[in-house]
Amino acid sequence: MKTGIIGITGRMGRVLSAMIPEAELSGGSSARTSDEELRQIISRSDVLIDFSTPISSLKALGVAAEYGVPAVVGTTGFSEAEFERIKVFSESTAILYSSNFSPGIQLMALLVEKCSRVLTEAEFDFSVIDRHHRNKKDAPSGTALFLAESAARKAEIVSLREGSIPGEHTCSFTGKDEMLSITHRAFNREVFAVGALKCASRIRGKDPKLYSMRDFLGDILS
Repeated sequence: MKTGIIGITGRMGRVLSAMIPEAELSGGSSARTSDEELRQIISRSDVLIDFSTPISSLKALGVAAEYGVPAVVGTTGFSEAEFERIKVFSESTAILYSSNFSPGIQLMALLVEKCSRVLTEAEFDFSVIDRHHRNKKDAPSGTALFLAESAARKAEIVSLREGSIPGEHTCSFTGKDEMLSITHRAFNREVFAVGALKCASRIRGKDPKLYSMRDFLGDILS
């Protein structure tokens, strides 16, 4: 399988390129890549993995849709209008979008969803503490928003940008007499890269559609 990396010079791009055998890497793009070079990379790829910026991501996904190349997208910070464009592109090729490719985060979201049904909004407040490295641009992070959406209720989100933390999230349900907290810590970026690579290996041959990690969760955890 030939894999192209969108955002190859970024933090996640560098981790991914180190994990993919040279013979299986079709190329990588950065902010300096020309439109023609981007087309060449995508045309010779079986699948794309994108950890870049919304602008770069949308440009690459537009080309991927033309060539029918499936894509795994981990870029965050899209506006609602930009995400609608991703949905349009997914009508032409399979796209899996996730703000976090850690299996632990996916399970955490399922736990938050279940807890939210039992620890009702009338009796328990819900909050998300979102900690990332100091250079992360979006706050709250896509993961924090994903966890808040999983609770399907009003959420207080606190974003902290400190040091070189790859990612730490704590969801808390706080009532009059007790508090339940669930915390996930990523020790390194390899956990996200492994998840993205597993998704990339499974999205080939899938029908054009916008997928989520939940669609692949059974496979990813196996």
